[in-house]
Amino acid sequence: MLETQDFRDFSISSWYDLFKHVSLRTFIIELPENLIEKLSTGESDIDVEDFPTDFRDNLKNALNALNRNAFVKDNWHAPTDARMFSFGNTLKVTNVEDILLYFTTSGIIQEDLSSTRGLPFCLALKKWINIHPAAEFRCIVINNVLRGVTPRDWPTYYAHFKEEGPQIIENLSQFYNENVKLKFPRKSYVFDVVLSYPDKPFVLDFGPLNSKTNLYAFSWKEIQPLLSKDVPEDMAPVFRYIESDIGIMDEGRRLK
Repeated sequence: MLETQDFRDFSISSWYDLFKHVSLRTFIIELPENLIEKLSTGESDIDVEDFPTDFRDNLKNALNALNRNAFVKDNWHAPTDARMFSFGNTLKVTNVEDILLYFTTSGIIQEDLSSTRGLPFCLALKKWINIHPAAEFRCIVINNVLRGVTPRDWPTYYAHFKEEGPQIIENLSQFYNENVKLKFPRKSYVFDVVLSYPDKPFVLDFGPLNSKTNLYAFSWKEIQPLLSKDVPEDMAPVFRYIESDIGIMDEGRRLK
């Protein structure tokens, strides 16, 4: 579970303005207190017509601005456990009713609601795009140095990683140094990025670096000791991926 300061620092409402230029277009709308109370109690008969008029209008305006194709999440998490209710298993929303369905059926949203009392609770509507799973990477930052890169679609084998590994390291290192380094208020954290040629990379999310965070190709056991070590700022990150159907590859210097 996140600590209170984690919830503050990693809320999209805290970091989006800083990284707006390298993020998908996003509308962040704070939930009214009466709706938070209903969602917190697990009410299943909430109706869109019960929404305050200005809140409902803000949602509709945001959806219209995004061509009625959006991805929805709260400050920290997407309702991925409600994916079964979405068309094509995508969590795409096209209307206010979709948003309500995901927020009322997701245990992930419920857990965030119960853990963040006293903090502003928002929903974020992001521009919808199709992202190939091989283009999503989780980047591990330790003491303001990018140390590790892992595909989020782990442990799937993608043949092009072996050939393009050095270029992936170079592109993500450049992106981090130019757009992220020393701008996020933590020294150690993870961030998710999409690297899809010929488009420019963009940030999807930020998260804490701790034992609860999924590090995919890496383990907390190997990452934790590095938190107390200083390394040169120009050290290249390790890109770890599945080299074949039976092997794991470290592209770049091994973690040490």
